Amino acid sequence: MRDFVITSESVTAGHPDKLCDQISDAVVDAYLAAGVRAGVVAECALASGVAFLSVRAGAEAPVDLAALARRVIAEAGYNAGAPGRAPTVMLDLSHSAEMEDVAAAPMRARHMVSAFGYACGQTGVRMPYPTWAAHRLTAAMDAARRERRLDWLLPDGQAQVAVSFADRRPAALRAIALTFAVAGHRDDAQLQRDLLEEVIRPALAGQDPEMTTQTRLVLVPVRGPSGPAAHSGLTGRKAADDAYGSFIRRSGAALSGKDPSRIDRIAAYAARQAARAVVTAGLAGECEVQLSYIVGDEAPASVEVDSYGSGTVDDERISARLREVMDFRVGAIVEAMGLWDLPGARNGRFYRDLATYGHMGRDELSPPWEDMAIASALA
Repeated sequence: MRDFVITSESVTAGHPDKLCDQISDAVVDAYLAAGVRAGVVAECALASGVAFLSVRAGAEAPVDLAALARRVIAEAGYNAGAPGRAPTVMLDLSHSAEMEDVAAAPMRARHMVSAFGYACGQTGVRMPYPTWAAHRLTAAMDAARRERRLDWLLPDGQAQVAVSFADRRPAALRAIALTFAVAGHRDDAQLQRDLLEEVIRPALAGQDPEMTTQTRLVLVPVRGPSGPAAHSGLTGRKAADDAYGSFIRRSGAALSGKDPSRIDRIAAYAARQAARAVVTAGLAGECEVQLSYIVGDEAPASVEVDSYGSGTVDDERISARLREVMDFRVGAIVEAMGLWDLPGARNGRFYRDLATYGHMGRDELSPPWEDMAIASALA
């Protein structure tokens, strides 16, 4: 597939699905920041006035998890400072003896998973342009709301983009669609002017393809109920947004709400680092890496590469170089990236910040899988 149109989406921090991801990862942060090295899996469901939080762990909760969930919701822009309007949080906490020693060596895959990582030269952070653009738009929407540059903008929103590709390179920004909740009365013409000035143009400036007069702009203001009052949320439902949109294959597993022993989370990070290292090393213009693990194994059963014909050497040779240079064993990934220690080293908050605007290409957060020191060894 050389010439095509790809669409991608992103949602704001106040979208109910992303609220659930943030709550789930805030739970992981809380356990790890307290020095817990037991397993923890957190899942959240959210509806109008009610949050259901289920946590299965190998240790006692180090904080008040209900208060933590309410704080995440308030920080996303809902009910902040409104007495009596905090959501009801229903907790299901269970202790699992088998999760007490998940960090003990040797760590092994406890699930079967095929994880995919990708990198390309379409943007400076080596992400596909459609995914990058959608995340840039939602981040700009959130910033404009928080900074009150758009005081009518409410927390729940979505951005979608459609991009034309020619010979697998982005050629034209075909369409932008923004769905957003509105407070008070603003006519559609004013909404368009405000969004163009404060969100769209700043978010996409300096990156080709740029918005032109041929780019279709679709604005969908929501003037009624929005957020959890209008639609429910669930951890892991935006898995495509968390990865690469619809640009490559992906595992169906959620990333958020899982401790670093979970291979379905950390293999996605290892595959991303491998793919970006291949592109950074100049071995390919774009690269998809597949890591497949079988239950009970320390190392992947296969390490496969698809460079979509862009490789300077053949894909088999790139795969061999990755196996020579990078250690994809479960415990080795965790140790090399310091995944247990990141929340504690970053003032108690790391994984939660990944739960908005994607887990990959987040150079501003300096996640270890975007560290390209390994690339020189591949070249």
